[in-house]
Amino acid sequence: MKIVGLEIVPLSFAFQKTYTTSYGLHHWIPDILLKLYTDEGVTGLGEGLPGAWGPLYTGESPGTMIDILTKYVFPKALDGENPFNVDIIHQKMDNAVYGHYVAKSAVDYAIHDIMGKSLGIPVWQLLGGCYTQRIPVWGDVALGEPEKMADEAREVVEAGYTSAIKTKTGPDLDASVKGVEAIRKAIGPDIPIDVDINCGYLPKQAIEFAKRVEELAPVWIEQPTDRDDIAGMALVKNNTSLPVGACESAVTLPQILRVIKMEAADFVNYKIDRSGGFFRGRQAVHMIHTAGLFAVGSENLGLGISVAAKAHFAASNSLVQHHSYGHGLRKVAGRLDTRNMEGDILLNTPLVADGFLEVPMGPGLGVELDEKAVVEYARGESPVLVGRKTD
Repeated sequence: MKIVGLEIVPLSFAFQKTYTTSYGLHHWIPDILLKLYTDEGVTGLGEGLPGAWGPLYTGESPGTMIDILTKYVFPKALDGENPFNVDIIHQKMDNAVYGHYVAKSAVDYAIHDIMGKSLGIPVWQLLGGCYTQRIPVWGDVALGEPEKMADEAREVVEAGYTSAIKTKTGPDLDASVKGVEAIRKAIGPDIPIDVDINCGYLPKQAIEFAKRVEELAPVWIEQPTDRDDIAGMALVKNNTSLPVGACESAVTLPQILRVIKMEAADFVNYKIDRSGGFFRGRQAVHMIHTAGLFAVGSENLGLGISVAAKAHFAASNSLVQHHSYGHGLRKVAGRLDTRNMEGDILLNTPLVADGFLEVPMGPGLGVELDEKAVVEYARGESPVLVGRKTD
């Protein structure tokens, strides 16, 4: 079997309401659908997610991914290659292009989808097996007025999302503290709250914030300082009893190693969407575990292909004990979450409900495209093809 073509469809989709983080206000998410064609007629699907913040977050966009994948990755790493040669493909991609791990993640998803489909087995079986068919996922509470955050926290907990609650902070430290206080009062003393600062504070601000919410523990402080300020994050870690986590600071394997060497974090929030897919993800999680940190599985707020990929990864890797997967496509109290995306490009989106993400059981990623939805979310953008189609 050989790879003979690559097709990319630029996509964009909206939150049903404005999503607020330390990066600002967000309405739209840029995305790509990737189709990888083989000479045996098996097509692999991938999704490339720069995240809600686009180039500010990952340095990538649909435009950069199209350019990198069509002009460099396909001709230098994929054209004529056996999709089962995962290690070689990643080596070739890294030799062709520095960084751009969102684009490489989309390729990694697609080659695993091809392998699973050609063998008639789910991707989780390729990755090491399935230790559970239902992944417990965190609840998600939007930054806002404390009363509204409390109401939302109660709602998601009542809907079954009890493994942890994730929330955000803003530039107003006092308001952010009040938000965490409101969530804690609403959900009781036991459920962990992950507070994602998204690089928003200077070290001293982050230390002050951590000290003011310590009495609300269990609370985890995620990415308190600028992504490049590892020393600052270490300072925060050394001045609070709360677990401190790296996220934007720990995208690549060398970055994770730097965080470990500088003893800057207690956990790593790891997203396979932005870090090379399944292949690099397994390496990263084992590195994190070996160093004595714990791994949190997370996502870049993607559509169903991304959610399915997270489910396969989580089901096959028992070292990842905490998951904030699928909150973009989650159902709460029998309805779509108010920050849920407007829809999906799949006919069989993996179900995220009652506090759990169900793991697809079909061959490959176990998903089927809704071609009408793909056209809708392309919003007039034309597909880009290199090589040839075979399906």
